[in-house]
Amino acid sequence: MNILPKKRWHVRTKENIARVRKDEAEFEEKKLQDEFRSLIADQEARTEALRKHSRSSLGVPSGHTIEKHSVLLSDRSTSLIQGNKEYEAEKKSEKEAAEKSIGLLTYLGQSLVDSGGQKPWYDLHPKRLRKDEEKKLKTKEEWEAKKKLRADPLVQMNKVSEWFEKKREEKSMEEAKMLRRAESCIAAMPELFPNDISVPSKSQSKCMNSSLSMTSMVDSPGEDKKTKHKRKHKHRSHSHRSTQSSSCSSEEVTSEHVRPTPGPSSAAIELAKRLSMDKLRAERLQRERKERERAALVLAKARGLSQAFAEPAQPVVPTDEREIPFNSAFNPELSAALAARRKRDREARRRPHH
Repeated sequence: MNILPKKRWHVRTKENIARVRKDEAEFEEKKLQDEFRSLIADQEARTEALRKHSRSSLGVPSGHTIEKHSVLLSDRSTSLIQGNKEYEAEKKSEKEAAEKSIGLLTYLGQSLVDSGGQKPWYDLHPKRLRKDEEKKLKTKEEWEAKKKLRADPLVQMNKVSEWFEKKREEKSMEEAKMLRRAESCIAAMPELFPNDISVPSKSQSKCMNSSLSMTSMVDSPGEDKKTKHKRKHKHRSHSHRSTQSSSCSSEEVTSEHVRPTPGPSSAAIELAKRLSMDKLRAERLQRERKERERAALVLAKARGLSQAFAEPAQPVVPTDEREIPFNSAFNPELSAALAARRKRDREARRRPHH
């Protein structure tokens, strides 16, 4: 009975259960003592019967002292002989286990689990709430590894770099779309944006860069500007001293031969200047081209042409069968009948009305 277990007057309380078990244990112990006394009494009776039989056969009269001595021995034996308690407890536990296994022995307040049985079906968790062995809580090592991976700053940096790379790709794709729109706007409005800006191609720009590098190598074949400046200053001072010295003879002046300083030729200098001008002109044309594209987009938006030059959106394919239109392949008989009916209607409309 599980009715109102919190009440003190209820039968199934912990105190009552403990009291009942204590009484049962005392009863078992008293029962064992009674059995021992009966066994001792039987033994004493048998021994006394054997003594009388032996005395009668020998002809010795039974005296009062012998009877008194036997009574003293019997009283002392009942108080001294207690038996093997460990053996008795072991036997008792084996017997209780056997009786509990077959359901014969039960105690007051004892549950099915205490008696050695399995839990009932209503006390077990359903299978959907019990996780499988493979999907249980992860081990401590795996959890620690994942925790370290989450706390690793390099992982966070890689995530941020990936995010920035994705944003750059999206920006480049958007710029490419805007460029295509600008080109279409410029092609649609040639009177506003004449195609007079020709930007050099990549191959031409590469050629200009290579030629500029070659001319720079010609300009500085191994000497820096400081050495050139020192040589020029030395040459000027030497020529100034030669003009001022009037005591020098004409032979000495003619014998002095001033070597020309090695340097780039005028043709190489002109080529380098022309190439640098071409490079600057190409950069200016590129900037003007971009500004013209921006202006074309602004004008297209002002005139309402931005939607016309926008890329067409891709059609969305319906996945729901209820949104898919009718297909005549499912019932060709109906489609053939409808086709014949439409043909008759067309022929009837073509006939002249009388």
